[in-house]
Amino acid sequence: MVLLKLEEILWQFRRLLVVFIAVIIIQGLELTLLYYKYDIFTGGFLQPYSYRTLPERLTFLGLSFWFDLALYGFVASLWFFVADKLNKYGLIIYYNFTVLVVLSTGIWLALKFQVLSYFSDTINLQIIKNLGGGSLKEALLYASNEISLFIAILCIITLFLVCFMKWLDNKSIYEFSKKDIKHISYIKLLSLNLVLTPILAYFISGNDFLRYGLEKKTSYRLISSGLDKLSDIDSDGSGIFSYPKDNAVFNADIYPGALDIPGNGLDEDGFLGDAVILPVKKDSLSEIPPQSGKHIILIVLESARADLLDQKINDHYAAPVMRDIASTGSSIKNAYSHTGYTTTSITAIFNRDLVKNNAKLTLIQFLQSADYQLSIISGQDESFGNVASAVGMQNDCVYYFDARTAINDRVFPSTEQGSLRLSEERVVKQFQARVKQLDFSKPQFIYLNFQAAHFPYSHPKMKKLIIEHLIPRSKINLENKKWVSDTYWNAIANADWAVGEVIASLKEKTLLNQVTIVILGDHGESLFDDGFLGHGHAINDSQTKIPLIINDPDVSADEPIGQVDVAEIAIRSALGLTNRWLNKDKMVFQLVGSLSQPSLIAHVQQDGVRTLFDFRSEQVFFSESRLWKTYEEALSEPVYKNRIVNLIRDWETLRWRQYLAEKQ
Repeated sequence: MVLLKLEEILWQFRRLLVVFIAVIIIQGLELTLLYYKYDIFTGGFLQPYSYRTLPERLTFLGLSFWFDLALYGFVASLWFFVADKLNKYGLIIYYNFTVLVVLSTGIWLALKFQVLSYFSDTINLQIIKNLGGGSLKEALLYASNEISLFIAILCIITLFLVCFMKWLDNKSIYEFSKKDIKHISYIKLLSLNLVLTPILAYFISGNDFLRYGLEKKTSYRLISSGLDKLSDIDSDGSGIFSYPKDNAVFNADIYPGALDIPGNGLDEDGFLGDAVILPVKKDSLSEIPPQSGKHIILIVLESARADLLDQKINDHYAAPVMRDIASTGSSIKNAYSHTGYTTTSITAIFNRDLVKNNAKLTLIQFLQSADYQLSIISGQDESFGNVASAVGMQNDCVYYFDARTAINDRVFPSTEQGSLRLSEERVVKQFQARVKQLDFSKPQFIYLNFQAAHFPYSHPKMKKLIIEHLIPRSKINLENKKWVSDTYWNAIANADWAVGEVIASLKEKTLLNQVTIVILGDHGESLFDDGFLGHGHAINDSQTKIPLIINDPDVSADEPIGQVDVAEIAIRSALGLTNRWLNKDKMVFQLVGSLSQPSLIAHVQQDGVRTLFDFRSEQVFFSESRLWKTYEEALSEPVYKNRIVNLIRDWETLRWRQYLAEKQ
């Protein structure tokens, strides 16, 4: 009798019960993944907020449950409405809903957290492609093992649901299912939820502490973005439920991320009032008369970390050749990439700016005006991102060879631009062949690009120089952090071997003393240092500090050096000119995303002091004190104000210059 009464109550509140079951399962899955990915209840590196006290955790969990209830309750209402219209009743309706919602959400979470588990919140399509060696398909295949495991767990949950429903599916329940029971409780709760959810979403959008965790929740993101679209009255793409908010809902010219037009009296982007464009600095390279000097070999190493000179594996230095060059030449301690992407980094090196700038001489323009002969020999497809044409690699009279040129010699089957690459041996072979063709009585410039350290840090032809076993792509994960790191350093050892072959070829032709050699990375690489793998999604030393090595002992720098400075350093060295960089107030601009839609921007100063601004939360990070402050707090404190003002003015200036260049 008691059991029958219980079954009657369960059946009466079956719709509420089904939604609660689905939400509880999804809560468990998502919160577990949030915990492991973001350390959301313990705190982590560069993490401004975490929920450590019991009241904080209960508040977060309650709000998390509420938004899940709102989303899946709404989905359930649509499901039940269709079922009622089709006169479909019985347990199968509720069972199918639960299984479908849990499985579809679970698969989404598997994709979101397993494929992207190595990255920070700035993940985008390009980074996913980088994970898969340039191919989105390969990135998904790479994560297939983890996804399969996750789906297996979901299948176990499904089996449990089957057994649970089987237990309920008896004669008495069948009799209940024929009764016309009104779902008043469900309708009341759903109505209350739908009324209060927009109020909560608006409150949370203005609360940094709560928003930090909830915006990582699928339900909150979907609901808040949907409400934001509905509140976008002026159709400028921003409403009042996202962050930063649109503070001018009836003015389509003013919204977060708008181009701030200088001199019009409007603060379109919401920062520092009307834009003030900083003056363009005089181009010091244009003051150097074009003339012949030493030959120049510029070597760019894919994903090369700044600490490569000191790294030892199994008592072997990873880069002994480059150590020798640095010991007799120069190694710049504080050199940085401006972005974590190959295409923008190569463009910055050759064009000496982050945006198109006709007032600045590009490296190739200077060299051609000085009658240098130019040779491009690259292990990657330099047409990726239109880099080759943008920097002049394919100008008339330039010898051009890249991975697209020798596509049949690629190390991986894929012919996608981002994943196409040649072995170090193939690039060296091409260099040696080119050296035999060149007339070294004339000044020569040779650009070499070695792809050894590109993810997954090995290829079928790679030599095992300092370790015995290279990690397979399928085993690259946090649990195998050391194996990943060792494989990466073996890749650097292969790049170092290639540099050694270049040196040997120059010695063979007795040219070494007549050549300026400049070696640098296009960007760094996180090797799970901060829980992340890869590059292009964070601004820290792992991903943006790079090696810069020159075989010239007379080069010195007390200021931070950006990739836009490298061309002038190389030319000054080749011409025997003063090569001392002593501006201690200089700041190197860094960026994640694009200038028009950045996630993060930063200035790095002398000794690596960094000011970082997060556009998503309007939080500022000061590296020397490891402090996060709100944008308003930073502006109100004299010790920090100038730093954030300089950073935002620099970004607004670059963005304005980009806008003008695109209009031309």
